[in-house]
Amino acid sequence: MTRTIVKVDGMMCSMCEAHINDAIRRKFNVKKVKSNRKRKETVIESECALDQDLLKKTIEDTGYIFLGIEE
Repeated sequence: MTRTIVKVDGMMCSMCEAHINDAIRRKFNVKKVKSNRKRKETVIESECALDQDLLKKTIEDTGYIFLGIEE
C-alpha cells in the first residue's frame, strides 16, 4: 500500500475538498482519498505509486494550486 500526500492550495470549503477527491477517484484507482483544506493537503492511499505528473495535472485541472507531493 502506498500513501501519497499532495499539498494543495485554494481549497476554501468542504465542497472544494470533495471536488478534488472526486477528480482523483476518476483518474486513479485509489483505496482512499481525503482532502483537508486547513492542512492544505490531500492524502491518497493506493496499491501502487501514482503518476505524479498526472496527479499534478488532475489537481491543476480542477482549478486548485498544486504545491508538491510526498510519498
